[in-house]
Amino acid sequence: METLACRAVAQAGLVAVTASLDDSPAERLLYVAGWHTTAADQMLQAGLLREAGVLLDALL
Repeated sequence: METLACRAVAQAGLVAVTASLDDSPAERLLYVAGWHTTAADQMLQAGLLREAGVLLDALL
């Protein structure tokens, strides 16, 4: 999961650089927010899965 989050942040950086260098519309910058949201969601999910694993280990 952390690898996917890192890739999402890298993709956001690439899109931000491309959008800032081009004369592209502002909608391109929305991709940056989307990729950062994806990264945050992936990290949150990884943390929740880690906590669930610890809880399941304790119960079993």
